[in-house]
Amino acid sequence: MAVDEAIFRLMRENNGNPTLRLYTWNPPAVSIGYFQSSDSPLIAEYLEIGYPLVRRPTGGLAVLHENEMSYSMTGVLGQDGYPPNREEAYRRAHESIKEALVDVGLEVDMYRDEELNWKDGFCSSSWFPHDIVLRGEGKIGGSAQRRSGRLLLQHGSIALLQQVDEKRLAERVGVKFEQLLRVDLRQQELTDEELSLSEKLVREKYGTWDWNYQGRFLSLKRD
Repeated sequence: MAVDEAIFRLMRENNGNPTLRLYTWNPPAVSIGYFQSSDSPLIAEYLEIGYPLVRRPTGGLAVLHENEMSYSMTGVLGQDGYPPNREEAYRRAHESIKEALVDVGLEVDMYRDEELNWKDGFCSSSWFPHDIVLRGEGKIGGSAQRRSGRLLLQHGSIALLQQVDEKRLAERVGVKFEQLLRVDLRQQELTDEELSLSEKLVREKYGTWDWNYQGRFLSLKRD
């Protein structure tokens, strides 16, 4: 979460290029949405088992990050091929992921019902338009967003309910997002500035009880 926010903050300051990040979690953890209460019986069950908890900078519901692949995409709405609005970003990102999953052999579709289906506070059991559905299994993909002006950060999770080649899936997701964003994505390490800011965000925000459990954070301290 700290890395994704660092990319988001620095893109806002430096007018950077659209960025896609793919990653898995070690150890597995539970993330909750920006506005979500950590005081939930089901969340408490996972915490009692020993899963760490982190609050995302994006909205949405809780996600168990285990046997899944996470993504974040950051860019300016309507610029450099980035979708023109939040709704279109959500739909087109999920369409790209769906196509990547089909490429690796999964039978998936997108949830077409316009009715929202909220359940237990977890993303996997709450269905929204354009969520990704694995035939015979249920929902395997959803996303959440944060916007600052025209700059949009979108987080998403792809549950790996069936065995797939994760390296090939990541490659196909990258190809589909290149088509979505109309850019040539280049794989690279974090910049020194991104790494430094993400470490600072861990110390002062994402590694704190106040943020993760209470949603309290004022601002980063000045160096």
